[in-house]
Amino acid sequence: MQEAGTLTGEAAPFGDPKGFREKAWASLATTSGMLLVPCAYWALDTYGPSSRVVFYDYLPFQGVCDCALAATLGAWLGAWGFGLFRSERHYSIMRLMVGCLLGGALGLIAGGLLMFTSYTIAIHPIVLLVSAAIVPGISAWWCGMAMFRSTEPTKRGRFDWLALSLSATVAIWLIHPQFAAFPKHGTVAEREAWARINIRQYMSLAGTVKKIPLIQESVGRVMAIAPTSGEQHITGQTMDGVAVNMALEVVGDKGTGILRVHCTIDGEVVFDWGPATWTVDGMTTEISTVPNLLRR
Repeated sequence: MQEAGTLTGEAAPFGDPKGFREKAWASLATTSGMLLVPCAYWALDTYGPSSRVVFYDYLPFQGVCDCALAATLGAWLGAWGFGLFRSERHYSIMRLMVGCLLGGALGLIAGGLLMFTSYTIAIHPIVLLVSAAIVPGISAWWCGMAMFRSTEPTKRGRFDWLALSLSATVAIWLIHPQFAAFPKHGTVAEREAWARINIRQYMSLAGTVKKIPLIQESVGRVMAIAPTSGEQHITGQTMDGVAVNMALEVVGDKGTGILRVHCTIDGEVVFDWGPATWTVDGMTTEISTVPNLLRR
């Protein structure tokens, strides 16, 4: 009878109720970390110091890579943190992480397909949106439970320190842009120096601004051009060059003005120039073209 009960317990899908609870909580902790760390990264990237200048790449591989790294870091922290509160239980953190990450990826695919088919399904869009947001989390949780495996107690080895080192490296990689952020409280010279180093084609943009006749008439010889300290600036790589949407503080030997410009520039050539606005001494004037604008 005892042997039969043992075999029955081993044949159960998730073992005894205590074992199922253990798997469910472990997978929930890992899934929570996998979701919360990317959310924290997005919030920091959107509202942190580096949000003063937003960079968009032509292809969003950088953003996708950073989000995947944040999810991996969060899954490791969740699985590792759960182990701190269950020191008497031993399990494979790697298997738990892989299960949750795989489940989250499959859930994202399913959620994307659900959103793409929203026009052919007679379901309210809000319901579809909420479902698409919930599916990855549930999928990650179930896959984490499926991959959960108990292990025998082992001594702390090199792998534990390697995992900790890799996690610290990923965290530094994600946070580093905030430390090298645009100095919005800096002087004109400091902001200009930062822009010349970090913004592609900024020197070409500054050279174009210096050639605008209206600016020369208003402030005289241009001494410095820097992104303003109180506004958000956007720049991104396109097929024609670098697109910028910025407010520039132009300092000349006769005064200072603000130029709001939206253009695409590559070297000495301006491919697109949206009408810019030039404000000096409380008066605003529109600048519809520049001398080096490409005529198409």
